[in-house]
Amino acid sequence: MRTPILISALASLIVSGAIQAGGLDRSGQDTSIILKDGGLFELTSVSVAPTLTGTNANLGAGTSDTIDVAPDYSMTTFAMRSDINDKMAIGLVQDNPYGADVSWTNGGLTGTKGQVRSDATTALLGYNVSDAVTVYGGIKNQSISVTASVPLVSNYSLTGSQSSGSGYVVGAAIENPEIALRVALTYHTKITHDMAITESTTALGADRASTMTFDSPEAFNLDFQTGIAANTLLFGSIRRANWTQLAVKPTDYALATGGANLLDYDENTTAYSIGLGRKLNDQWSVAVTYGWESATGEDSGPFGPTDGNSNYGLGVTYNADQLSITAGARSVSFGDTTVVSSGTTFATMEDNTGMVTALKLAYKF
Repeated sequence: MRTPILISALASLIVSGAIQAGGLDRSGQDTSIILKDGGLFELTSVSVAPTLTGTNANLGAGTSDTIDVAPDYSMTTFAMRSDINDKMAIGLVQDNPYGADVSWTNGGLTGTKGQVRSDATTALLGYNVSDAVTVYGGIKNQSISVTASVPLVSNYSLTGSQSSGSGYVVGAAIENPEIALRVALTYHTKITHDMAITESTTALGADRASTMTFDSPEAFNLDFQTGIAANTLLFGSIRRANWTQLAVKPTDYALATGGANLLDYDENTTAYSIGLGRKLNDQWSVAVTYGWESATGEDSGPFGPTDGNSNYGLGVTYNADQLSITAGARSVSFGDTTVVSSGTTFATMEDNTGMVTALKLAYKF
């Protein structure tokens, strides 16, 4: 039973593209292209439409409905690989690993905003130790920029210029092509950033410059697939990200709050996905997935007003010689949470949902 290539491509599309996942996760840092065959270009476009609403506490003045605090967004990932010889291959991945975009326009948090943008380029080298074992690794360059406004803290605002940091990726995979089996474990190091920032507060003054140091988290990706019948594939993934390593503590924000972080996390996160794919014929494959991230039960801050999620995905691939086209969608249900800032409850977020749509073009050369 040879690996159903169309199903594998479909699986990698509909389990990736995180939507308000743990911490600031977005792309899922997929490096699976290095384990594929031959020369290959992949271009993936993902559109995300979250709806995050709730009930404002209004601080003793009754309650009111919040306006949706999370706008839609999109991201694009480029990946390629090429064989050097029978044993070695090179790969390149360009993605947006992290992100956030939250804006409160009514209630006690009115004017509170946060935006995180990121880009990463990962250069990979793979080596086939044997027909059953492949090892791979590479260097990652990552850039991040941040803006934030917190009117409740002395009319605070922050602009963080794009900072860059470097780290590495290392992984290994075991395979048995006869039963379409592959298990791959990938480790992404944490990356330290020294970001030039400008802060303004009523108490301390405007446009005060300093440098803020923080770490983007280390993460582990475990991906697996195995044939369970002719042309039928069981697949899944587990992603563990150590978000407790991230502490965003701008100088003036800490001074204005008595030492508080602008953004941090009390819990690391683990996201799971499992799916079933079916090759219908030489041109068409379909797949379904179910994914979840357990809720922590903790209160949330205004920049991440969700607690865990569950999601269902559906995808289809069409193959035409060297070109394949994959389309997928996921429906997401977010866990309920209470939004607390500086010990005060501002909102309760319940019954929120989102939709992810994705399109991947893959060209073999």
